[in-house]
Amino acid sequence: MGKAINVGGAPAAPGRPDNAIELARSLGDSARLPTKQLTDTPALIAQEKDMLVKCESAIENLRFAFWAAGKALQVVRDARLYRAQFETFEEYTQTKWDITPQYAGKLIRTWRVAEALFQARPGGGLETIVSSKLGYGHAWALVPLVEKHSVQAAVYLYLGLVKVKGSSVTAALVQGAVEALPKASAGQKAKTEDAVIAYLASLEDETRSTPAADPAKAVRALSKAAKAFDAGTVQAALAHDPKRARTAVKSLIEALSSVSGVEVTFLEGETSEDAQLEGGSPDATEDAEESPGEEAAAASAA
Repeated sequence: MGKAINVGGAPAAPGRPDNAIELARSLGDSARLPTKQLTDTPALIAQEKDMLVKCESAIENLRFAFWAAGKALQVVRDARLYRAQFETFEEYTQTKWDITPQYAGKLIRTWRVAEALFQARPGGGLETIVSSKLGYGHAWALVPLVEKHSVQAAVYLYLGLVKVKGSSVTAALVQGAVEALPKASAGQKAKTEDAVIAYLASLEDETRSTPAADPAKAVRALSKAAKAFDAGTVQAALAHDPKRARTAVKSLIEALSSVSGVEVTFLEGETSEDAQLEGGSPDATEDAEESPGEEAAAASAA
């Protein structure tokens, strides 16, 4: 597992900055950031290696920030640490941090499973995969299982997915596995792993049973889709059935990006539509608008 950024005496990785501000500043003057590779050799030179360490330290911070933010928000809420300046926790989150109480609540609901997974020691190289893949989106997709059964049930399921799929685990895959998990298997390691294998096998069966599309027709269909699914159409679909529309959009983007050579990075935070896609599978009941400050909480903090 990677090490968390040093906050208040917590361990920090050797040679890495102690806070997020230093992480950003360590990358250098914004006007002089490199815009192309420095050499033509495959191997990195010392200057490039140093820059890579700094960049990956900043990126790694994303893996821990949503967990830390959710845990901290719960402490502030439950111990009423806001009371010296604010009447309510809702006022505190909105005024102090520019995030809605709904989003703060999501961070609070997510941190326990994130902490359990980051601290798990599954062995066999799985720790490295969890550390590099687990973000807010994956953790949020596990929340229904946590709240219906237990944190341990969610840990077993996620590790079961990672064991089979490795680094190709996505938030949509986690959500599907959670929904497919039999109630009798929840919280039982062996049964959960069997259920995960069965779920993944069912997906492969669906793929095999789908007849291959005519390439020429596929090109025409993609062209039509690009024209048909403008911003207004997508917004209308989201307004009609938010959950199904977002799931469909995520699945479509993942499918297209995996075969087209177009690299797509799903952000870990949430926009006002809960739709920075890799940010997770949102609740249809929590559609309150989230401000730019909340995106920062998920990105610099998910």
